[in-house]
Amino acid sequence: MAKNKVSQNSKNTPQKPQTVNQAAKIVKEPEVLVEPIPYTERNFWILSGIITVCALIAYLPGFQNGYVWDDMFYIVNNEDLRAVSFQNFKILISDFYLGNWHPLTMVTYYIEYSLVKDTAWVYHLDNTIIHVINSILVFKVVEKLSKNFLIGAVTAVLFAIHPLHVESVVWAAERKDVLYTLFLLLSFWQYLKYTSVVCEDTDNGGATNWKNKNFWYALGLFILSCLSKGMAVILPVVFLITDYFILNRKQIIKIGIEKAPFFIISLITGIISIKAQSDAGANATKVISDAYTFSERFFMINYGVLYYWVKMVLPTNLIAFYPYPQKPTGTIPSIYYSAFAGVLALAIALFWLGRKNKLVWWGGLYFLIVIFPVSQVLPVGSALMADRYFYVSSIGPLVILAVFANRLYQKASTNKLMPAVGMILLLGLTFLSFNQSTHWKDTLTLFSPIYEKHPNDPMVTSNMGWYWFGKKDNEKAKFYFEETHKTSFKTADVHTALGQIYFDEKKYDLTVENFEAALKIKPKEMQNLHWMLGAAYYYTGKYNIAIDESQIALDKSDNKNQFAQNIMGLCLAKQGKEAEAMKRYETAMKLDAKFADPHINISTILNHKGDHKGEITELEKAITIDPKATVAYKNLGVAYKSMGDWQNAIKAWEKGIKADPKDGSFDYNIGLEYGQHGDFPNGIKAMQSAVAKGDQNATGFLTQRGIPLK
Repeated sequence: MAKNKVSQNSKNTPQKPQTVNQAAKIVKEPEVLVEPIPYTERNFWILSGIITVCALIAYLPGFQNGYVWDDMFYIVNNEDLRAVSFQNFKILISDFYLGNWHPLTMVTYYIEYSLVKDTAWVYHLDNTIIHVINSILVFKVVEKLSKNFLIGAVTAVLFAIHPLHVESVVWAAERKDVLYTLFLLLSFWQYLKYTSVVCEDTDNGGATNWKNKNFWYALGLFILSCLSKGMAVILPVVFLITDYFILNRKQIIKIGIEKAPFFIISLITGIISIKAQSDAGANATKVISDAYTFSERFFMINYGVLYYWVKMVLPTNLIAFYPYPQKPTGTIPSIYYSAFAGVLALAIALFWLGRKNKLVWWGGLYFLIVIFPVSQVLPVGSALMADRYFYVSSIGPLVILAVFANRLYQKASTNKLMPAVGMILLLGLTFLSFNQSTHWKDTLTLFSPIYEKHPNDPMVTSNMGWYWFGKKDNEKAKFYFEETHKTSFKTADVHTALGQIYFDEKKYDLTVENFEAALKIKPKEMQNLHWMLGAAYYYTGKYNIAIDESQIALDKSDNKNQFAQNIMGLCLAKQGKEAEAMKRYETAMKLDAKFADPHINISTILNHKGDHKGEITELEKAITIDPKATVAYKNLGVAYKSMGDWQNAIKAWEKGIKADPKDGSFDYNIGLEYGQHGDFPNGIKAMQSAVAKGDQNATGFLTQRGIPLK
């Protein structure tokens, strides 16, 4: 009864105001979310069109670019590409190139070269086409992982046009990067198709099914990826984190055993890659270990890792080469130490954010796995980091950006801003990539910005030197090469180039010094230098040493080095052994019918014998072989003059002027000949022409006689 009474009172008695904070009881209204973009064939093809158009615009300057850096070795000067033969093909798929083994990549060069030779734009176009396909595959893979069209689309578009990817796309030598990525993504795609089947088998917890064809497709494509570039070895580990974080396959042992075929391929590829580095004399680990302490290396690695994330967000001031830091104060700059705090903060942020979306954890781990081989934990090469290292590894960080872009799109409060923001980013990144592509036009445009930032780095100065050496500007080339050798960085190639420059300058002692230094560094690879060293010794008058060096060259070539035979002939002739010299010259001509020098040298011996007709015959043969052989024209004129045929002497020298319009000695000889035969107007005219070309003999001749120089 008491209870009823209380109940009755409670109904009839006015309620007392609540004292509890009403705000605490207000239920937060659910956030209004926009429907996700569906995956449809129409949406897919629109996205593919956007990717293709933007990528072609972004990398358009690349089609006008020439060859730079390693392109010369891989394509332009690669003798293995020259002839279509089984032997050359065998070399391409078995040999190491610049410390790398990537036979499938070399086969693509082989096919291209057989069709278009070294037409640069074709190689650049092929790289771009592969990159566009890769970008579309990135969408397919990420959309499959995230089950979200927008996340896949944002990742793919950013991948297609990000400025950090310019290096991998517009550099012909980075074919290996885009090619191994193509097969890696195809393998990943097949693996996801495989797991979509096995994960439906809930009774077996997504157990391995090696009878599934997609598994073997994935393995086959993975092998092709490894044959394109050894970096592909990380893919099995990527599969593992995908299993665990995305596919919820928690049976670690089972899924580990499942990947056994992939890990076996990775192991084999890794062993071959290590051998390739070793055979190339790549001793970066020792060099870096000697130059930096363990703690310094630790902080530099952190700096490199953080760099990619910073430049992903702010892709400006990119250069093609980021050298290890110098230590002017005995230690690395403080910015490298502070990078560790940045990496730690990044890791904490990703861990915290990943609690709500496992794709964030997956993206961070994916990046660490893919970047690890080139993070310089084990130093490879002379660069601390490189834009090309971010090509495949970027997928993880870009997925994380796409996750947050999708979150902003889903919110009704920010949804309307997304199209405008997206368009600004699309145009901005396309412009930045377009501009970055222009830097790869040639070695000068590529390395000049690097030289401004790192003028004392030997890799930079040597490449500047190679550019000017190729342009035949010996003064500039010599400056940069000598700057290179002011450091501890010594290479056989730079010594060889300096030796050739000094040879042209007739500084034969310096030629000998540099050639011998090159042979000391690479005695096997530089065997062809022996005949050049012999030539330098010949011009210093050390004929016996010149003969010894030439003989070494002949021994190394089974007596088939025409240049060494020619040098031997010159030395023997100087020693008065003209009959033996003639035999050497004749052998050189048999070895190379298009070699003009032996004919000129034989003509000299015939001149000594007074056989001017024979001399003229040999000189005319030399000119037929090499119309630019100026010394042949000079000697031919002298030979005719010796026979009293001054008109033909003048004709020979006039032909010499056509061969080398800058050589004033031809005009000087013509002037003398006209003067000796009483034709003073033509003689003076020829002398004045010689003066205009800088001939000092002509200047002295006219000055002594009071004749105007002009």
